[in-house]
Amino acid sequence: MDFGRSFFNSSYSGNMFPGNGDSIFHGATSVMSMEETAKRRPFFSTPEELYDEEYLDEQSPEKKRRLTPEQVNLLEKSFEAENKLEPERKTQLAKYLGLQPRQVAVWFQNRRARWKNKQLERDYDQLKSSYESLLSNYDSILKENEKLKAEVKSHLANLTVF
Repeated sequence: MDFGRSFFNSSYSGNMFPGNGDSIFHGATSVMSMEETAKRRPFFSTPEELYDEEYLDEQSPEKKRRLTPEQVNLLEKSFEAENKLEPERKTQLAKYLGLQPRQVAVWFQNRRARWKNKQLERDYDQLKSSYESLLSNYDSILKENEKLKAEVKSHLANLTVF
């Protein structure tokens, strides 16, 4: 049985649940109303519970720490030397810069993503330039071809006259 067809087709009158037809889902008497369900076991009984600390952290988020220009400069130089970060190198950089190793790892990950995007932009520009050059060459070849066809046609016309 195709559940999607039966669910969305209002003319379908078959049993939507697998089994022998003795399903507990038949009829309105076996299904609780929405109000009964809410009274017995509410997900949130009051709107205030939505703001309970279990569901929402009311503490203001920690301010984002910016790296100093010196830290960024050293990270950039390190990235230029090698864009992959080995655990030992990560630990050394973190100690030297006064950062957490995770901060160094995230910086390298973000820097690789920026590098990849820039590389894609450069590749796109190069491909676009190549395409435009090829298109220009193609157009000039088409024009030359048309010119040669006209010359051949002209010579053939001259040959048939004689």
